[in-house]
Amino acid sequence: MQIHGNGILNLPLDNNGRTKQHICDFIIDGSREFVVGIDDFPIETTEELVYGNNVLHVDYLLCVDENNEKFTLYDCIIIPLQCPKTREVKVIWKRYLLGYHIINEENEKICCAEYVVQTDGKKYPFHMFVGRTDFDVLNGNVHISTDWHTEMSKIDGVKISVTTEKPLSISNIEKVVLRLIEIYSLQTGFFPRIQKRKMATEDNKEFYYWEEFASYGKTAIGNIRLEYALGVEKEQDYSCVYEKWWNLREKEVTTFNLFSYITTDDSPIMEVPVATCIQCLEGYFRIHHTEDLFKFSESVKKQIKKEIKQMFEDSSSLKIICEENRIDFGGIKDSLFRSIGYINEYSLKEILIYAIEQCDMTKKLFEYERITKVDEKKNLLDVFLNKSAGHRNWLSHLVEQKNKFVNEEITLATKKLKLLFRLTLLNDIGVEISESSLDRVINNINKWYKNNNLI
Repeated sequence: MQIHGNGILNLPLDNNGRTKQHICDFIIDGSREFVVGIDDFPIETTEELVYGNNVLHVDYLLCVDENNEKFTLYDCIIIPLQCPKTREVKVIWKRYLLGYHIINEENEKICCAEYVVQTDGKKYPFHMFVGRTDFDVLNGNVHISTDWHTEMSKIDGVKISVTTEKPLSISNIEKVVLRLIEIYSLQTGFFPRIQKRKMATEDNKEFYYWEEFASYGKTAIGNIRLEYALGVEKEQDYSCVYEKWWNLREKEVTTFNLFSYITTDDSPIMEVPVATCIQCLEGYFRIHHTEDLFKFSESVKKQIKKEIKQMFEDSSSLKIICEENRIDFGGIKDSLFRSIGYINEYSLKEILIYAIEQCDMTKKLFEYERITKVDEKKNLLDVFLNKSAGHRNWLSHLVEQKNKFVNEEITLATKKLKLLFRLTLLNDIGVEISESSLDRVINNINKWYKNNNLI
């Protein structure tokens, strides 16, 4: 959407709150910045900013368009482009609200909202969301429904409608929809792009609102690969799924956000997304499957540590070695105890095995590797696991590893590990993936083996 601006009612002139009403032409578009001419911008402000390497920051700019309709820009930066006599300033903004001048967004209480997911005229795979997500969440305070969005009699997206029993703030409405979009992203394999947002308040104000929907909302075109979309069973209870995801995300923050970033942005270094995905899997299971990942209890570990400590302190030979080589005996003891603090936890390789074995979907993802022998002692799954551990250690510790993914192997590893993480999350929140769609996605990934070898 483009807005043809025709004036700023509170253009700042310094950091002391001085502003002016400025008539000027500018365009609001996806670049989130524009330049306006100004003849009376204070020289002292320009010098202070330029020589101090600073900018003017303003929470909001109250603007009007060519038809004198109001809109508000938020979180703005003003940069003079000439010095000392400024004739132009650049304005960089983060988000806008179209229809009103609203100074404090969070004071607005939203009773209903409508979001449109961009589909570029395609129904697949977005059809799986339409009409099937009609449910109440958050103790019945919020109702979510979906339908096709039409414009000029043509379907151009999926409409997500949100209504509330008790009005919510804009940020809370955004959070409600974001959680639904995240579930969609696990099913489709990419983060759906929000094209339009319309909100209505309890005092009957209606406005359009725009900003990047999430830090991982910039979906790289190359990652919109529809062949990796997973269909769901027809009788899926989205209300239950949503509640589980909402509760999981209250605790699960870093690993999902990081995973989403590598899903929606192209990395210039091929090796990085693979290692990041492995790290996400390890972090997720250590946080959310903690009890299953202990080899023995904490009480047993304390007993073992106590015995080792006593053996260490009773060893006269160790003390002599330390004395002869001028080694701090206490430092060696502390270092040893730090290292044995994790003796009851799974290693990275063991966690990956646990992840693969957790459900039928994840087992099927690596079925080919499991049944394909490399030699008498190991199969392709052993090779994959060894390379996964080595690859993560290589980029985490910057130490050369013999076992790591190289060249075309990186493509296979990226696809397998991303899908493993998606299936893990879907399984944990109770999403039932159709067998036919899972087979199709896995077969597409396994085509890699027709022209390549994992060695």
